[in-house]
Amino acid sequence: MPIPICAGLPAPRLLHRSGLFGAFLGVIMLLGSCGGDATETKSAKPAKGSKPAPAETAAATPEPLRVSIFLEYSGGMKGFVPRGGAATPPTEFQQRIGALITETQVNGAVAERKYYLCENAAPRPVKFNELRDVVQGEVAQAALGTELPQMLEGILARPGATQEVSVVISDFIYGPARKSDFSQLPNLIRTSIAPVSQQQLAVAVFGEASKFYGTYHPAVKEPVQKRTLNGEKVPYYVWVIGPPTQVARYVGEVFRNAPAQQAYYGLKLPTPAFAPLLTKLTDSKLKPSGSVYAENGGLTLDVSDDPSEFTMGLNLAALPASMQQPAFLAQNLQVRLPNGQAGLVPNSVRKLSDDEQAGQPTLSPYSHVLRLKVSKLAAKNATLSLALPAPETPDWVAAWSTTNDNTPAPRTFGLDQLLSGVRLSYPSPLPPVFTAQLPLKNDK
Repeated sequence: MPIPICAGLPAPRLLHRSGLFGAFLGVIMLLGSCGGDATETKSAKPAKGSKPAPAETAAATPEPLRVSIFLEYSGGMKGFVPRGGAATPPTEFQQRIGALITETQVNGAVAERKYYLCENAAPRPVKFNELRDVVQGEVAQAALGTELPQMLEGILARPGATQEVSVVISDFIYGPARKSDFSQLPNLIRTSIAPVSQQQLAVAVFGEASKFYGTYHPAVKEPVQKRTLNGEKVPYYVWVIGPPTQVARYVGEVFRNAPAQQAYYGLKLPTPAFAPLLTKLTDSKLKPSGSVYAENGGLTLDVSDDPSEFTMGLNLAALPASMQQPAFLAQNLQVRLPNGQAGLVPNSVRKLSDDEQAGQPTLSPYSHVLRLKVSKLAAKNATLSLALPAPETPDWVAAWSTTNDNTPAPRTFGLDQLLSGVRLSYPSPLPPVFTAQLPLKNDK
């Protein structure tokens, strides 16, 4: 359902005309959008037949996060966590994962947290201090490790696993005992994460490379079965699995130092708070142009002679940080208007500054603004849709994939096949991350 334009107030025709109406506008004080007070004039009477706008629904309080962190601790992972000292800098793995588990432990958004080591059996619960010791390199002996599909299956098969956020940290190197399993990698992954599709969970994947000290075990055992590395960089990954809104919140509020290599699957979020902003705007670039006014929870426009432009405020704070970037939004947001023509005004998508939000009540509910231009509206009534399509597997995945990892490099054997198994767990095309809809009425 669209967010009402003005909450709890009558819906007078908020007129904005260009050209001959410019002088008329000079003496009219328009009603503020969503929460502003009305300044009555003789020209600002309710339109005939207008109805009070429905009261705005209060934003739901975010559900407290329940998080379980799983660290694969096998011989192949031990090189990421060398025992250092004052003169030995920590590896990138130790820095980033140390920060992640600490933030999970202390962040107020997390109501319940659990920690596990994935060894050669079912995940073993440990205390935070023990997991931190492992990351710091304070454990002498690593386990043999569990094959990747079985590890994921064991994590997601736990009671209540589909109602929480599962954070899986591993190098995701798959070297099965049965060589024929290599050809079934996407299917094995899809089977192991079956709850993802069954429960409509989201998966976020983060890739990072770190210095590695010790024995490196490649998936491809030729020409050598293992190598000793002394600081060469190899990849590791963090998978965040859970209900979409909780995955987005964990990534946004807890995983603050996430690497640039990110991939998202099944991230479908509720409609964000949004509204067209027509009045009480101090920035002239945000003010509407053409013929556009608010009425009955939508907009009424006359674009028969000239296009109409207006600014839309949106609260996109729930999106992952990478999706909040104006360049990403400008490139990926889709505007649709059946029986009409509308689009984003170039270079109009931007994040609001703290000063803008604090200084203008009209802007305070929103994190972003963008400008929409309607140049054609053939039907009497129509619905404008603004959607963020779900991104497909990003290009970095192919760049980080290899069919032969015997020589260490920032690439992982069959990474593209692993994530193909994840992608196959969702419909095609992926549902949009969000959709906002705004009713329009033709006033020609």
